[in-house]
Amino acid sequence: MLNISERKDPWWLEWVLMTSALTVFMGYSGWATFQGNNYQFGPYRSPFYPFDFSIGNLSPAIFIFWIPVLFRLTCYYWRNIYYRSYLLDPAGCAVNEFPRGYDGERKFPFVLLNFHRYFVYLAIVLLFIHWKETFHSFTYQGRFGLGVGNMILLFDSVVITIYVFSCHALRHLFGGRVRKFSCSSCTKLGHSVWKLNTIFNERHGIWAWISLVSVIVADLYIRLLAQGVITDINTWRNF
Repeated sequence: MLNISERKDPWWLEWVLMTSALTVFMGYSGWATFQGNNYQFGPYRSPFYPFDFSIGNLSPAIFIFWIPVLFRLTCYYWRNIYYRSYLLDPAGCAVNEFPRGYDGERKFPFVLLNFHRYFVYLAIVLLFIHWKETFHSFTYQGRFGLGVGNMILLFDSVVITIYVFSCHALRHLFGGRVRKFSCSSCTKLGHSVWKLNTIFNERHGIWAWISLVSVIVADLYIRLLAQGVITDINTWRNF
């Protein structure tokens, strides 16, 4: 049984909120991935479905969903979240860990988390595709237009971009291996990029949560449009 410590404050509240939020978001994302319909309406396409192809009855999202999943799963911030929520390792500061103790990330399967630096490259590729679909959403039947849907997709693209490029692995790539930034024009440019990355990296956890909510809101909005539950306010006025 978990020895919860001598803390008198409601330390468990954060644990309950994180566990509940992660369960809801993961549950919805898993459900949406395997739905092979209602992911496109007019010029809007769900960010879960950047490709319009499938094999048999398999959902198109299955072919790319593993990239954002593994990127977030190995993310330094999300490790802290699910360590505390699901693994109770530990559930809070000054709270005892689960009886097995802490082994770090030296043993299987946690040693695989070190592959995060490679998943970030795949996430960047997927991000470019996401932006392509976002720009495409502003054109419908050959005409440019604005709507609630493409505003939601634009916001989602922006916050996901900030989340990806505020990644700790990219921060190390830009400046972690450099001993002195003033040696050349190349390293000076790297220093500017590193400083910009650092600004957003300081709030990396906030961008992680915002981007998680925004991608689900975008998918849900498009599904409700496709099912006729809601209507989109737009300048095309014909869908």
